[in-house]
Amino acid sequence: MKRTVMIVLVLVVSGFSRTSTQSRAAMTRVPQFENARAVSWKSVIPAHTESTLHRHDRYRTVVAIVGGDLTLIAADGKKTVFHYDAGTSYWFDPMPPGEMHRDANETSKTIELMVVEQK
Repeated sequence: MKRTVMIVLVLVVSGFSRTSTQSRAAMTRVPQFENARAVSWKSVIPAHTESTLHRHDRYRTVVAIVGGDLTLIAADGKKTVFHYDAGTSYWFDPMPPGEMHRDANETSKTIELMVVEQK
């Protein structure tokens, strides 16, 4: 009986430790190029991930490789959903001074965007 309880306890604890150490998907930025005029990267945004609070100070073009709905969360918590269609490009002006946001993929599918930012 004690041996059975011990084996169950070991299995439960090892299961918990395996679960707690599994890494969670995170947003990634894959550099594409950088020169005197522009910088480019590919953003891979897995389902149910969120970026840190940040801002965009430059003009940029975003091309959706794998589209989807990306939620922009302003510093005050206001949410705006932006839909990206695969194969479509989008132009963005710099953000107003002092404005910041987080990007959140609240969907169940990964979104991939190619970004080219002017310097």
